[in-house]
Amino acid sequence: MPASFPLTRRRLVLGLALVLVVVAAVVAAFALRGGGAPAAAGTTASPSATASPGSAGGDDGPDDDGTDDDADRSADETEAKPGKGEGGGKEGEDGGNEPVVRETLEPRPFDAEATPQPGVTVAVAEVEKVEGEANLPGEVGGPSLRFTIDVTNGTGETLDLRTIVVNAYHGPDRTPATQLLKPGGKAFEAESADGKTARGVFVFRVPADEQDRVELEVDPGIGSPVIIFTGA
Repeated sequence: MPASFPLTRRRLVLGLALVLVVVAAVVAAFALRGGGAPAAAGTTASPSATASPGSAGGDDGPDDDGTDDDADRSADETEAKPGKGEGGGKEGEDGGNEPVVRETLEPRPFDAEATPQPGVTVAVAEVEKVEGEANLPGEVGGPSLRFTIDVTNGTGETLDLRTIVVNAYHGPDRTPATQLLKPGGKAFEAESADGKTARGVFVFRVPADEQDRVELEVDPGIGSPVIIFTGA
């Protein structure tokens, strides 16, 4: 019995060593698996971090049919803009940028009458040479012409005179004449009763050397042709 004790002890030591080796191997194996899991997790997480905005389920990505929201909005805006001939009309036609061309009667001398519309007669009753007076800031007095204009109403109803505009031009280049209030300027009344004659007096500064070539323009307003009187 005493002789077998050392052998048994040796076996015990060897057994314990073998157990330790096995335990170490198992621990090492778990350690290796535990260290590899984060790496694997990091590898699979990378595509999610770098996913493009067009990936499935994204709010800003394309629709199911593959079109982009911005492209759809751009197309809608393009369709909303009227083109030429599609509700917008061509430039210069039907509300374009070109000015409306007004009808103008043939020029006539100061002693002739004009009929811009049925029942209405316009005549220059008198042309006088006067010395224009500066009355408002910026006005300059000097040689002027004073025109007395009569408008006779025979339309059978009250005639609105508020739209009448009077202008004058002088010289070969039709230089616009500056209107003055004095001496004796007087605008038309707002309206004229049927059978009555309204009178307006208009003063324009015209250089003395160009008073022999003057045009007086009487514009009754939209719906009536423009009247041109010429003379000296």
